[in-house]
Amino acid sequence: MSIIANEETVYTVLETMVMAPFRNPELLPTLLPIIFGGIVIELYFGKFSHESLGWNTSVGNAIIWVTTALTLMMTTELSQGEQLATYGLLFMGAFVAYMNFFHKWPDTIAFIVSSSGLIYTAAYIIVILIKTEVPVNQTTMKASGIFFVAVMAVFKVVQFLETPADDGFSTDI
Repeated sequence: MSIIANEETVYTVLETMVMAPFRNPELLPTLLPIIFGGIVIELYFGKFSHESLGWNTSVGNAIIWVTTALTLMMTTELSQGEQLATYGLLFMGAFVAYMNFFHKWPDTIAFIVSSSGLIYTAAYIIVILIKTEVPVNQTTMKASGIFFVAVMAVFKVVQFLETPADDGFSTDI
């Protein structure tokens, strides 16, 4: 089996995903709202663990996909494949927002599909794939899956380690 010098490995794609905001400062206007919003929301639900996602938050989270897609369209020269991915993100965001806004599906489905971890992490991955030179192939898809699971796991660990809020709510009635 020959090794091609320019062949991307899962590790190099993961490294690109993690380091992209530092290596490419021009990505920051698109990525900072995603990074900051995702961290704050995940920390919030770790601190206030008795709260759950509501319909209004589900709609708002879905809009993140719409605004991310629109930002990509306005700030990036997109290839045909990147246009398809961006339109896909826009369509998915609009579809999920519509379904949530009008309560067209059960709340269990809506709250999973619209969870902040899924929404923000998927948006981040798509921005990185569109705005960097990472080729979209099987290796990149594997790395994206690993990145997604790793981010979700880190958030769960941080939420577990967070001190719960003493907000006066009691689970005993």
